[in-house]
Amino acid sequence: MTSHNFSKVTDYSLHNRLPPGAEMADWHFRQCAVKDGTMLDFRGRVDLTCLPAELGELATLETLDLSHCSALTMMPESLGQLTVLTTLHLSICFALTMLPESLGQLAALATLKLEHCSALTGLPESLGQLAALEMLDLTYCYGLTGLPNSVGQLAALTYLDLSDGWSLTELPGSLGQLAALTYLNLSYCHALTRLPESLGQLAALKTLYLRCCVALTRLPKSLGQLAALESLDLHGCHALTRLPESLCQLTALRILFLQECGALKFPPASILKKGIPAINKFLLARHHPLKILMVILAARRRRMRHPPPELWGLIRDEFFSDPI
Repeated sequence: MTSHNFSKVTDYSLHNRLPPGAEMADWHFRQCAVKDGTMLDFRGRVDLTCLPAELGELATLETLDLSHCSALTMMPESLGQLTVLTTLHLSICFALTMLPESLGQLAALATLKLEHCSALTGLPESLGQLAALEMLDLTYCYGLTGLPNSVGQLAALTYLDLSDGWSLTELPGSLGQLAALTYLNLSYCHALTRLPESLGQLAALKTLYLRCCVALTRLPKSLGQLAALESLDLHGCHALTRLPESLCQLTALRILFLQECGALKFPPASILKKGIPAINKFLLARHHPLKILMVILAARRRRMRHPPPELWGLIRDEFFSDPI
């Protein structure tokens, strides 16, 4: 079988070379030239099961495309030696079960695409070391059960797509540390039962998709802290019973989808059908923390010696009443 010492291939042309795991005599590689030594294209190598350790010797590699390599089961630890790699495509690698810890050594990596990696159950803790990562696409990762706590260290991350993560049950509290995140998609995460309170710390978030999160019963009160949020999709959240009063604080909100939320009782349907302004007005009138603050400030301005009775009523409703 032909050797796989990439360092011996000066033009990075791997035409007619057999990958490890390809035992078929009639295996044919499409030519994959690395332009200027920066791009390696292995798309569609359906019998490719693994890559040799020599991969790490491609010191100038910036883009590695292994999408549609449906038999690929693992990546070599030498992957972490690709210090100038900016783009890694592993989409539709159905057999890929894990990523190496050396992934975190990819200091220049900006885009990581893992859509349809359905056998992937977790990500390495070293993920948080990817300081340059801007886009993380985990769409259709059906086996993924959670994210590592280190995900909160991804300071440059602006785009996170976890849609159709059917096994995802919860998100780490460190999610709120993603200060640059503008897009978060959790649609069709059928097992997701709650969102962390730290969600409200996502100061740059503009788009939040929660479509058909059928097990989600409540939203965190901190939702109202998302000052930049423009679009919120709750379509098909069948178990959602109420919206948090803090939603009225979302002054930038322009799009709100609430179709097929059959269990939603608060606000009532008569208010919901009137749109965002009516919903905000309804919630503002019932936003007890804000009203409590206003009553306290009014009492201080009047130099009242005793708290007004209205304050006790608001405190009772906020902290001691059963939620709808």
